[in-house]
Amino acid sequence: MESKKALNGKGRLALVLAFVLLSAATSFGAVPKQLKFPPIEFKTPEIDTLVFANGLHGYLLEDHEIPVVNIVIKFKTGFPPEEETGLNELAGWAIRSGGSKSLSKGALDDELEFIGASIESYSGPYVGQISANFLTKDMDRVLEMFSDLLINPAFDPAQIDLQKKSMIEEIRRKADEPDELGRREFAKLIYRNHPAGREATIGTVSSILREDVVEFYSKYVRPNNAVIGISGDITRQEALDRLGRVLATWQPGGETPVIPEMKYEAVPSVNYIYKDLNQAYIFVGHMGMNSANPDLPRAEIMNWILGSGSFTSWIMKRVRSDEGLAYSAGARFGDSPWGYGLFTASCQTRSDAAMRALTIIEEQIEKMKNQGPSNEEVTTAKDSFINQQVFDYESSSRIVDRLVWYDITGLPLDTLEREFKAYQAATLEDIKRVGNQCLHPDGLTILVIGNQDLFDRPLKDLGQVNVIKIQEEEVPAE
Repeated sequence: MESKKALNGKGRLALVLAFVLLSAATSFGAVPKQLKFPPIEFKTPEIDTLVFANGLHGYLLEDHEIPVVNIVIKFKTGFPPEEETGLNELAGWAIRSGGSKSLSKGALDDELEFIGASIESYSGPYVGQISANFLTKDMDRVLEMFSDLLINPAFDPAQIDLQKKSMIEEIRRKADEPDELGRREFAKLIYRNHPAGREATIGTVSSILREDVVEFYSKYVRPNNAVIGISGDITRQEALDRLGRVLATWQPGGETPVIPEMKYEAVPSVNYIYKDLNQAYIFVGHMGMNSANPDLPRAEIMNWILGSGSFTSWIMKRVRSDEGLAYSAGARFGDSPWGYGLFTASCQTRSDAAMRALTIIEEQIEKMKNQGPSNEEVTTAKDSFINQQVFDYESSSRIVDRLVWYDITGLPLDTLEREFKAYQAATLEDIKRVGNQCLHPDGLTILVIGNQDLFDRPLKDLGQVNVIKIQEEEVPAE
C-alpha cells in the first residue's frame, strides 16, 4: 500500500468566511452592492491519495470535527443489450437491497437502523456506486457489512422480483406525469440511435434474470474498475489498515466497459404527443457540451442569463413576468463526460398560449446566439457562480465525492478549481462567443405535449410534425 499528497491548498476557510460576512452584513440592513470584500480565492483542500494491494485507489480527506465517516466507491458501467435496458438500475439497487450471503435485507435494515448508519447502492448506464455513512464508534461493524455486500452480494431472487415489479409499475404510470414523460421522450429525440436515449420498458425489465444481475456484478464491480473516496473522522493509517483488511478478498477481474461514441448533432424537428389536457408542455433544445470542454463554465454563465437564473433569466422574464404565460420556464445547459449533455429550454403553459410561449423561447435562444447579453448581466451571472462555490466545498464528503467523480470520468482532479478561475476570468466577449458557438436556433428539436386542437396556432406552422404515440404496455402474466 502507498500514499501521497495529491493536491495542495488552504482549504475552505476563505470561502466560508466570505459567505458568513455577506450573510451577516445583509442581516443588519447593508445593501450587498455596497459591500466590499477582497476577491474570493481557494484551492482544493489537501487530500491523501490511497492505493490498496488489490489495485483499488482513491482519496481521503480527514475531518475530525464530528465523529462521522463517509465512504463511497464508484465503478464504471456500460450499456446493457437493448433488450435488457433497465439492468444497470436493477443491479445497482440489488447490491445493497438484495442482501449479502450472511445478512438478509431485513436483518441489514434492522441493524443499520439500530446504530444510525446507512449503506446505499445504485447504478446508471455510466457509473454505479455503493456508499456508507456511520459514526466512528461503529466503524468496525459497518465496514464488515459494507464489505460483505460489496464482495458477497446474495442477490436474493425474491427481492429482485419485487424490485422488477416496482420498476414495471413505474413504467406503466410513466404517461401520467406529462413533464416526466416529456423529458424522457425529449432525450430519445436528441440522442436518436445512441443508447443514451434508451428507456426501460415493461418488456425489457421483465426479461432481466437474476443471472443477468450476477453477470453485471462480475463484469463491473471490481477494484480495478473502481475508485474509493473516504472522508471524516478517520486517519490515513486507519483507512489503509481497516479498508485494506476488509477489502482484501475483493479481487481484480471483469472487463472495462466500452461506451459507444456519441456524434454531436443538432437536427431540427417538430414532435407532438397528444394528451387530453388544458395545458401544454413544451421542450426545445439540442445536444449540450462535453464535460471536458474548457468553455463549459462560460456556457453555464451564458445559460444562467438565458434560462437558469430564475426570475432574472430571459426566458423566465419574457414567458412569465412579461406575458404571464407560465408559472415556471427556463433552460438547462447539460454536460456529460462520455459524450454530450442536453440543452433543454422548457415551460408549461395553457393550451391557448402554447405557440406564443414556444415562439418566445425560440426568440430568446436566437437573441443569445446573435446578440448576446449585456456586461451587467454577465457580471451578475459571474457573481452567482463564484458565490455558489462556497456550497461546493461545504462538506468533506462532497469534496471527496467530486474527486472520485472526476477520477472515474477522466476529468482533471482540479476541475472545480479550474472552473472557479474560468468564472472569474470570463468576459462579455467570452460569453457572446460561446453563446454564438453552442446555440443552434436552426437545429432545435421541439416537443410539445397537449391537445393541439386547443393551441393558439397549428403546430404544423413550424414544419412537418412527427406524432409520437405513447402506447400503454401490458404487464406480462406471471
